[in-house]
Amino acid sequence: MAQKRNQEQDITVESLGDGPGLREADIDSWHRVLLACAAVDESGEPAPERAQTAARLRHAPVGARVRYWVARDEEGVVVGTAQLRLFEESGRSRLSRCRIAVHPERRRQGIGSELLAVVQSGAREAGRTSLGCGNVTGTAAPAALGAWGFSRGSEYLKLRLRVADCDQDALRAVVRAASEGYHLARWQGIAPADLAPAYAEARATMADAPSGGVDRGRVDWDAARVRELAELHARRGEGLLTVAALYQDEHGEEAVAGFSEVILPGGTHARQSDTAVARPHRGRGLGLWVKAAMLQWLLGAHPEVAEVITVCAESNRHMIAINEQLGFELVGREYEFTLALTP
Repeated sequence: MAQKRNQEQDITVESLGDGPGLREADIDSWHRVLLACAAVDESGEPAPERAQTAARLRHAPVGARVRYWVARDEEGVVVGTAQLRLFEESGRSRLSRCRIAVHPERRRQGIGSELLAVVQSGAREAGRTSLGCGNVTGTAAPAALGAWGFSRGSEYLKLRLRVADCDQDALRAVVRAASEGYHLARWQGIAPADLAPAYAEARATMADAPSGGVDRGRVDWDAARVRELAELHARRGEGLLTVAALYQDEHGEEAVAGFSEVILPGGTHARQSDTAVARPHRGRGLGLWVKAAMLQWLLGAHPEVAEVITVCAESNRHMIAINEQLGFELVGREYEFTLALTP
């Protein structure tokens, strides 16, 4: 494993390679840093379980490969972690994204800078021209990223719904008030074969969601990619629930007007993932409808879930209003940062 040593701090940055090659000891060390950070950072999210950390490290996102590094102190203890996601799809092959974490007791000692330097080098070597990074407000990271030359882009709101506080009568009322000409479908895991192409087309509507000026590239959605995403969640041990609003198109075929997804990573919390409505069907309450139907299903089928977390761009006021109507409350904020890379 390649190593880079900082003599002044007696810190060694070590490459761990990619996810499948990670050792159990590597994952244990990585997880300890994540837990320490979660205890002090205002992320608004619960600390991950060790199994969740392992699954996410070992199974790269669809359309990307991921490299990992750790920073060790003079005793060999991991005090910082870094991951670099290299997007490989044609519409995003110029982009990369990193995540850096430093143990709270070892911050402001240059460890984050050492990890960032290695990540930038890795992104440049892979031919990427943009490096993205998201960081929680309430920590020193946003100021540090600005000092390193990153430009601040979108602000995201982290919202939480406590199931015990959920007004289930109101949910039922929203679900009953269906829009004329539409009906609901739902599935767990892989989309039904007859709906997969239409669902992929609906997923492509996320491209016009507010981005705050951040370059996210282009994702080409098709039935194969929809299946790959569902299979990724399965490999990670995560449940994937989808609710869709269907209608008949001009050919009499069922098509997807809008959808909402929830991910079940295990334990007592769930993550609200993407929700979108195709442009021709907006303004009819379908976003609220599918999200309410999703929550009604989730609360009935998974009583172990105590809270649902979602993240929404601050500029997406319409979706924020829907979340607030359903009972979500603000618990944190995060900024998106981007650094232009030169060869």
